[in-house]
Parts: sequence; structure tokens; C-alpha cells
Amino acid sequence: MPLYRITVAYDGTGYQGWQVQPAGPTVQGRIQQCLERMAGHPVSVVGSGRTDAGVHARAQVAHFQLDPSIPPDGLLKGLNSLLPEDIRVRQADHAPEGFHARYSAKSKTYHYYLDRSPVALPFRSRFTHHYPQPLERGAMDKAAALFLGRHDFLAFAASSSEVKTTDRECTASHLYERGHELVYEVKAEGFLHHMVRNIVGTLLEIGRGKMPPEYIEDLFESRDRRLSGPTAPARGLHLMEVEY
Repeated sequence: MPLYRITVAYDGTGYQGWQVQPAGPTVQGRIQQCLERMAGHPVSVVGSGRTDAGVHARAQVAHFQLDPSIPPDGLLKGLNSLLPEDIRVRQADHAPEGFHARYSAKSKTYHYYLDRSPVALPFRSRFTHHYPQPLERGAMDKAAALFLGRHDFLAFAASSSEVKTTDRECTASHLYERGHELVYEVKAEGFLHHMVRNIVGTLLEIGRGKMPPEYIEDLFESRDRRLSGPTAPARGLHLMEVEY
């Protein structure tokens, strides 16, 4: 059967994450339902990775097979006509033989958005974490740079994570301002469950003076999730890019 690759953007507010769950709507589930309606047979959609409930994506990548074949432009139009408005397929193509949305991925980039305005703007409240408290940017910048390179990120993983290794190579980790928002950008070969949200929670603690920037190195050595910062809310996190 022909192999397809799609790039998907979604507002994760109303979903229990990407992956199909026993209860509650998911992005993967909605896409599979629409594909099955178009193709007339069960379709298994495989994403580049999971996103948690409430997390958003601008460029989630997924693959699946269809029989009979549907032209990519027809697939794009058909899916977007059936999907709810908070899920949109941005691109649809035939995928090369052997392509796997998860295992072929080389890196992923996430952004976390912090609304720094005194009063939260309603137009962005679904997509940012409102955090008007004073922050020491210099300390946060120093701490963010310490995530670069290969480290054991167990202290920043959810306690429920079940993976063979918690080592990850991080190639970008920095903060920048965009209007009234403070954005944390991080790029790595892969991410552990809650890893970005736990990094952000720790950076906020450092910005508040609760921890020194150098404490990041102690956390790598400790491998103890209890010692790092709280998990930042899901709504500020966006999957921005998956590179192959």
C-alpha cells in the first residue's frame, strides 16, 4: 500500500494529547477517523512522538498507508474538510520507502511561551503560560546554556517515563523576547516525557532566585526528579519542527 507523510498543526486545548487514549478525544484519533472515512478501511497513523494533553503543535509529522491510493492534494483537501477547525493538515506527500515518522526523525524543536504582561491577553491565553512575576533574565540565560550538549536528563523526566536511556543531545537552548512574551527554544535529538515542561519550571525557579544557574549541573548528576522545578503548564508548549 502507498505510504504517506503529513505535517499537522493543532490546538491541543481540547484533546487528551496526540496518542489515542481509552477516554477522551485525541489528535491521532481524529485523523484516523477521517482517513478511515475517506479510505473505507482501518488506518493506523504513526506520529513523530507524543504530545501531552493541552500541548500544541505547528509541525507534527505522521505517516500511514492507504489502499486505494489518494493523490496528495486530494488527501490534503479531504482531510481538512473533515477535521475540526483546531486540527489542520498543512502538507501531504507520498513518503519514501522505509520512512518512519518517529524512527527517521533526527531532531525536534519545541518552543515554550510565557506571557509576561501584567494582565493575561485573552487572544493568547490558550497558547501561553501567564507569568508576570519578576524574573532575573541573566540567571535564566546562564542556566539555559547549561542544557547544551549530551546529558542525562532523568532529573527532568516525568516519574512515569519508561525508556532505555535518559541521555539526550541538546543542540539549542536559549530564551528570547517576542513582544510581551518570553520564549524558550530547545532542540534535541529526542525528548523525555515532560522534559521541556520540567526544564521550563526549573528555569522559572532560577529566574525567581530559588536556585542558582549552576544548580543545573547538580541536577544532571543527581538524576532525581524531586530536586528540579515544577512542571510548567501544558498550554505554553508547542512542537515547532521535526527534522529528518
